[in-house]
Amino acid sequence: MFKISTILSAVLIFITGNCFANPIEPFEPFEPFEPCEPCEPIDPIHVIDFMGENEGVQESFNFQQAGVSLTVQAWVTNVNTDKQTLQPWSQVVGDYGVYKGSTGLGVISNEDDGSDLDGGRSSDTDDLDEGLLFSFSEQVNFLGFVAGSLSENDDINLAIVDFISPTQLVLTDIFVDIGSAYESDIFEIFPGIIGRNFMVWVDGYNDDVRIIDTAFIKVPEPAALSLFGLVLIFFNTRRTK
Repeated sequence: MFKISTILSAVLIFITGNCFANPIEPFEPFEPFEPCEPCEPIDPIHVIDFMGENEGVQESFNFQQAGVSLTVQAWVTNVNTDKQTLQPWSQVVGDYGVYKGSTGLGVISNEDDGSDLDGGRSSDTDDLDEGLLFSFSEQVNFLGFVAGSLSENDDINLAIVDFISPTQLVLTDIFVDIGSAYESDIFEIFPGIIGRNFMVWVDGYNDDVRIIDTAFIKVPEPAALSLFGLVLIFFNTRRTK
């Protein structure tokens, strides 16, 4: 027992002596984290909601969001199954037009028409294919829309619109006959398309939908873009000196 105690004492003396001879270095404090560079500003997505109170039928409805005005009008055409236009687009006016209900926007184009956005038979000139014309007060990056009251028979078209005259339209398809397996769904364009006028429309006899909302991103004004370009040139020049 005495021998063991002596050995332990010698070990402790050796350890203690080494600790004093070679004291443990204190830990270096951690360097403070450098703050991250500020993130690039991301343009916010603006959504215009068409649901809410039932406001009935008007020739047009106006909406405001983020300083941008959106006017929605009802237009009709007649297109056959081969996508041939049998009757040019015309605006629905008078007692008919855009229907704004609690579940979104539709079109009532005649006295026998329902309140959804619906298509007709090409052989029936009284039951035309309906569209909602979205006209923004300035160019926007259009991201798409949400449609509701969908069924497996429904499919939707989207086009960008150019005006030849106030009553003559030329449509360029963005997508054609897109459907969904859900009762409501997002019909999106990624990363968006820049323009001012867009037509959401249907051309099938079984198409029968509501448009719930739409989304867009504001496009910088040309003056702001020019100023931004001058700032970039200035800093580039300074960097190369």
